[in-house]
Amino acid sequence: MKPATSTTVHRPHHLPAPPALEAALPWSRRGALALACAAALAAPVSSVLAQEVPLGFSFGPGETVTYDSNVLRLAAPTPAPGGRSDVSSLTNLTGTLHENYGREDLSLSANVGRVFFKRLTYLDYTEQDLHGSLRADLPLSVTATMSTSHGASLAHFADLPTTARNVITHNDANGDLDLPVFTDWRAVAGASGNQTRNSSALFKTQDFNSTEVRGGIRYQPTTGNHVDLLLRSTKATYVNGSPASYVGPGYVNRAADLSADWTFSGASHLHGRAGYLKHTGDDHVFPELNFLGFPIIPFTPIDINRNFSGPAFDLTYTWQLTALTSVRFFGLRSSGAAGDNNYQSAVTHTYRITPAFQPTVKTQLSAYAEWSKLDYFTNVLLGTAQANGTQRLDRLHRFGLTAQWNPRRWLQGSLDLHHEVRDSNLAFAVYNDTVAMVQLQGTF
Repeated sequence: MKPATSTTVHRPHHLPAPPALEAALPWSRRGALALACAAALAAPVSSVLAQEVPLGFSFGPGETVTYDSNVLRLAAPTPAPGGRSDVSSLTNLTGTLHENYGREDLSLSANVGRVFFKRLTYLDYTEQDLHGSLRADLPLSVTATMSTSHGASLAHFADLPTTARNVITHNDANGDLDLPVFTDWRAVAGASGNQTRNSSALFKTQDFNSTEVRGGIRYQPTTGNHVDLLLRSTKATYVNGSPASYVGPGYVNRAADLSADWTFSGASHLHGRAGYLKHTGDDHVFPELNFLGFPIIPFTPIDINRNFSGPAFDLTYTWQLTALTSVRFFGLRSSGAAGDNNYQSAVTHTYRITPAFQPTVKTQLSAYAEWSKLDYFTNVLLGTAQANGTQRLDRLHRFGLTAQWNPRRWLQGSLDLHHEVRDSNLAFAVYNDTVAMVQLQGTF
């Protein structure tokens, strides 16, 4: 369960994976996405979730209380009316359904709750997290998977130029197909669509639709491991026009990546992908301005080049040291949207180490240390009066500790402590924040 004001790995959370590897393509009509979501929900969390969730139906209420020392992620000298800290509570109801019908595997999950802030009551909102998937084993060893998801969460204030409340809603629909070619080799193909909407009128220009098509080859031996070589093409469009003068009305991503899900001798596991991305913005011109900021006559267009390319990876390696101890290493490099301001592109690096220890059957302890850097692309229009931008450089350090306790089969509890420090060459982006969260979740 994500706390109302939690901080997460700095990847664009309008996408399920780094934009360099999985940005999405625009729905030209809202009805197409609604129909796809309805169809997937009627028949269908992904095939991975279907493997992890026990068969049957479960549900239960939950309560999460969060203390946040800097809710709005304000810089140190910035005053905050009534103080910086606040306490929020999340009351939620969760449910899962997992059924196997011979060749079909159906998985549904829903988690809906209301977040209430004690002081900053204007931030109250309804958090939503809905998933559904259907996996079907068809004749001739063909496998088809359909999945859909819907989510609503409060935007991270570190990514916003204002403290206005903004709830971001995501709708996703995915379809994948793989079929045998020969021996341990299979052909894979898929398509996905994404719809992102912002509740605040200040960020409506960031609403966008996207679609992706992909295809490639998979090596899958009898061990169950697999390695995929995929080509991806992604098209995204800002449905309300360009969100800024230096951003085009949309973009195209083309990527090639090698992904793996591989277990080594039972003690270590590698999951993730690595590849290369080429980002091409739609044609967009801007008038050259004089020193007063007015267009020069005759009109002199300037082509704004917001294209970029580079390597991208998202890799997780888990090493099981003993039956009770493990350590996980995570590395990410992405080029594209940084956080909730999806039009502000950056090269993002994130590296994290997470040791875990299970002292008893009912308890588990884990900690993490994370370092990130975000090198934003310069928002400067050379030769114009808009040449007032400075390349933004952010550095983040995060530390955390989690204790989980399962006193009963039907009751789970957790305590989370997180601390984050962001340094930047822009004063408004510098802040410190500490979050403490207590959660109880029933499952019947």
